[in-house]
Amino acid sequence: MSYTLIQIKKIFQHLHVDKNKNFYTCGLAPHKPILLLSILILEKNDRIDLNNIKIDLNLRETWNELWSCLKYLHPGPIYLPFYHLKSDGFWHIEFKKDATHAQPRSLKQIYQHVHRVWIDQSTIKIVKDASTWKQLVNTILNAGYFSKDEIICLTKKIKDIDASFIYQKQLQKLVNNTFKEKSNETYPGLPPVRNSAFRRIVLEAYNETCAICQIKLENSLGISIMDAAHILPFSQFHNNDIRNGLSLCKLHHWLFDHGLITVNSDYTIRVSKKIDYECPKNLVSTYHNKQILLPIEEKKHPSGIALSWHQKHVFE
Repeated sequence: MSYTLIQIKKIFQHLHVDKNKNFYTCGLAPHKPILLLSILILEKNDRIDLNNIKIDLNLRETWNELWSCLKYLHPGPIYLPFYHLKSDGFWHIEFKKDATHAQPRSLKQIYQHVHRVWIDQSTIKIVKDASTWKQLVNTILNAGYFSKDEIICLTKKIKDIDASFIYQKQLQKLVNNTFKEKSNETYPGLPPVRNSAFRRIVLEAYNETCAICQIKLENSLGISIMDAAHILPFSQFHNNDIRNGLSLCKLHHWLFDHGLITVNSDYTIRVSKKIDYECPKNLVSTYHNKQILLPIEEKKHPSGIALSWHQKHVFE
């Protein structure tokens, strides 16, 4: 079926959503609207393929940021609207051969059973049209899924996320230049813009895996436990160059920031002798002299200048 702008706006205004006046802010589940807003933002910033939509880092991070504007304690499960949008006509799902077509109960089942998700071509054309993009966003925001306060927050958040992707493109260019300890603030941005852009480029480079212990964990809501850690503290150097970043789990981020582990210029790990007690035994010291996980692209490897500073000024 081919859709017009009027038809798509009508669909966006009347999405098939769960209704519960005692639970949802406006009595309507916000999952589908938040997913569509996420996709609109990513399309505007060339971060998604509408012919093959993946629940990747960009989509999960954008989803979580938008969800932070709502009253709920935790983000809703992204796999629910990802599957159920097929009931609204323009959204299509192709399952893998011999896979179950039953409703997925987790992100893992989406990854295991779904081969491809896409939007029909007429809708893609509308979404890609810069003159209609804002109309689609406003249609979703004002369709009754969100409270007035949530609409205000979402409107600002959308602008912030847009700005963060622009900032991210600027950060990505830095790898072509000589690494500098202190930023000249050539690429200034608001704190949420700065932080989300740096987080995405670092986690993407390390495949959302801890450079020290090489674990990769995300919960059923799609939230990664990894942090984008600064080697040179941002508070001192204002440096968001990816070469000043490491993807670390919560434990190893804390140990790194407090000088109990560091990384040599040859990318081997040093563990401080000031760690007196470990239970289980060798929980941290087992990584001593082992090499960290590195990004595939050499130009994104941690800067030797930054690592040397950390060894000299932070490591004990």
